[in-house]
Amino acid sequence: MENFKRGRFEWQMLELPDGITTSNGNWYHITREGIEKYVPGLLKEKPLEHIIKEADAWVKSSNGLALMLYFILVYATVDALWAFLISLTVYFFWYFNTGVFVNVISTPVAKLLNKDGFIYTVSGVFLIGISLNDMIAGLGISVEFNALWYGLGLFFLFKVGLLSLLIQFVRNKFFGKPNVPKPDRVLNMLLIRYGMKHGILTGKIEDMEKELIRIANYHKGKK
Repeated sequence: MENFKRGRFEWQMLELPDGITTSNGNWYHITREGIEKYVPGLLKEKPLEHIIKEADAWVKSSNGLALMLYFILVYATVDALWAFLISLTVYFFWYFNTGVFVNVISTPVAKLLNKDGFIYTVSGVFLIGISLNDMIAGLGISVEFNALWYGLGLFFLFKVGLLSLLIQFVRNKFFGKPNVPKPDRVLNMLLIRYGMKHGILTGKIEDMEKELIRIANYHKGKK
């Protein structure tokens, strides 16, 4: 078990014979040996723990991104309802297409958006600012008071994870689990990006994707 302490929060990663799981509830259906096989030499450049922690941040990046976007929009005097709807739209788009946006350069931003301290502090400041409408009006910023309630609603949907749980429930209930779970798709793309950055041959990435599908289907079959 590997631990990463950040204040009072401790991130943990556990390697198992058939995959890697983290304290964020993400399961990656590939092992250290599997990564070394398909992206030879990468783990000499980047520790496995570092890569998995970054993958975790990208998996949850839609939460912080959509929430911060909402606050930016309402403080830019966009109508609160429109800001709410735009934030939800961006959330769904990013949630289902996270792998497309994964890249090494933007990873620090994804990690920042995943930090509880950052999200709680920024959300608190923005929400308090909305409640003190008269004070921020003196700064030339006009925000509708109902933006406070929309903001609180989005905070619970995004940061607490209620919306992602609802999406998973609906998908599993009516559409079945995807062949390749989201964490695996994100990790796969991150491995490709790091392989390209360090000049490591990634010609067997397609084989890795097929292997991820095979292992995921194997676990689904066991259930």
